Amino acid sequence: MTKRCLIVDDDITTCFILKVILEDHFICDIAPNGEKALCRFDQGHLEGSHYNLICLDINMPGMDGLMVLKHIRDAEAALAVPPDLESKVVIISADSTSTTVLNSFFACGASAYITKPIDREKLLQELATLGLI
Repeated sequence: MTKRCLIVDDDITTCFILKVILEDHFICDIAPNGEKALCRFDQGHLEGSHYNLICLDINMPGMDGLMVLKHIRDAEAALAVPPDLESKVVIISADSTSTTVLNSFFACGASAYITKPIDREKLLQELATLGLI
């Protein structure tokens, strides 16, 4: 089965870098903001083709990444998605304050947190730890 990844970031350069790193392992879709990310996430579930991985920026105009993550986790709970089939959400952000990192994990259910600039090896190592590659 082909694995799918949703890259959510308002910076097109970051999206491009992530896509280049991930396209050997995933079919990658890009969403430039939180609202479009949720549309893609919902559409994937409607089509029976969920995202195995979501790379999510926190600081975006409109709906921020933590709000997006909260919606994703709420939607998965409402759909009774088994824990082993939930999307792995990796926060990729320049914001490394302890409050933000803790909120990402404990309040919103992030799977991992990586700070920018993106380190290819660190990202791939984290995906291996999560069992995605």
